[in-house]
Amino acid sequence: MKKPFMLTMAAASLGGLLFSPTSASAEDKVDFAKQILPIFETKCMKCHETEHTDATGKLKKPKSGFVMDTAEGLKKGGKEHKEKTLVAGKAADSALYTMTTLAITDEMVMPPDGKADPLTDAEKELLKKWIDQGADFGTWTKLEKK
Repeated sequence: MKKPFMLTMAAASLGGLLFSPTSASAEDKVDFAKQILPIFETKCMKCHETEHTDATGKLKKPKSGFVMDTAEGLKKGGKEHKEKTLVAGKAADSALYTMTTLAITDEMVMPPDGKADPLTDAEKELLKKWIDQGADFGTWTKLEKK
């Protein structure tokens, strides 16, 4: 008697997971402009923005040729990692993610010591989730200068 009941309950639970409007819902999707861009602005843009002349008249070039203030620049990658900088759907293969997870003492960790605070565990997890979900930029194309 218990087996049919258990099977029925398991099927009902599985059906709920498969057809529930909340499973894999939009609320689980990482929003680039609201959740990822603020991380990039505070932790990365100081060194990785489009070439420009600063307030003192000095020409500033993006480190390693990696531009992070445009979707095109993020997709293109830098001189070192090129197409492996951001591999949509594969955070583990994306230098953008893996370099933030290196030991703080590693010379390749991003951001480098003294440039910005390291990403928190929550920020790293959010970045990983965004990349694994396909690195969708939504309607964002570039950072608007303030």
